[in-house]
Amino acid sequence: MTANPVEVSLTSPRSALVQRVLAGLTITALAGGMTAVAVSDESWWSILLWELGMLVVVVLMLALWSTAGESAKETASLRAKGTTVVAEVLDSTAHDDGESVSHELTLWIPSGGGFQVYHRCDRYEGQQHFEVLVDPVVRTWAVVH
Repeated sequence: MTANPVEVSLTSPRSALVQRVLAGLTITALAGGMTAVAVSDESWWSILLWELGMLVVVVLMLALWSTAGESAKETASLRAKGTTVVAEVLDSTAHDDGESVSHELTLWIPSGGGFQVYHRCDRYEGQQHFEVLVDPVVRTWAVVH
């Protein structure tokens, strides 16, 4: 049993597949690029900088590959074992980054004795209730948008 409630990012198997294909293609292209840069006639420090930059992108793509699959598994488990409840919005705080506004929401989920969670949302329009998928046994939850 999880001590603290854990939010699940709802990801469909198709979306996870697209993310994994994108990551795989990017890694393949980067492997070719890293090879081409390594055999180029650039200065050693230029080659090193290019290789390090591409290596960072490879690590990010590997992280995308890993999280996409895990998120899809968590979503499938939550959909199989969870129930839909209506969560009440207790508080909302707007965060404006100059381009968009997101909201930090405090929600009360009335399942398994009830518990309070925090959700960051860019689709909030002042509503006081959200449909939430929750598994009170393992305390995982997701806002259904």
